[in-house]
Amino acid sequence: MLDSILGARLSWHFANGWVFEPAIVGPDNVEYTLTAGPHAGRHATQHFYYQRVAPGVETTVWYEESGALVHITWYLETQTVHRFAALPAWLAEDMTVYRGDNQDPAFIEKIRKLSSQQQDWPRHILNDDGYFRVL
Repeated sequence: MLDSILGARLSWHFANGWVFEPAIVGPDNVEYTLTAGPHAGRHATQHFYYQRVAPGVETTVWYEESGALVHITWYLETQTVHRFAALPAWLAEDMTVYRGDNQDPAFIEKIRKLSSQQQDWPRHILNDDGYFRVL
């Protein structure tokens, strides 16, 4: 069993075919590439807030450039996760616009433009479970 999610390199899976591989969890950020799912091809580095809730249970939460809020609860012993995310309405309508790299200034400019011109509400809620394996 992992002692902590921090420092792990993962293959991370959610419902509807979402696969993040690799997902590299650093001390205060996660770097991931979405290899399958609604916006496959996305690469991002997200600064997160971390808390150990109990032995073997940790949480990370971050705010994405789109305005999406993502909270992950990591269950280390079972290598499972619970995701709660609130996506802007415009992003949930067409997730393909999120393909790209959030380290690329042109991508950030595109996302900021979309978020300033499109409807944020009602938020699309992802409240689902997944699993991970250590690479």
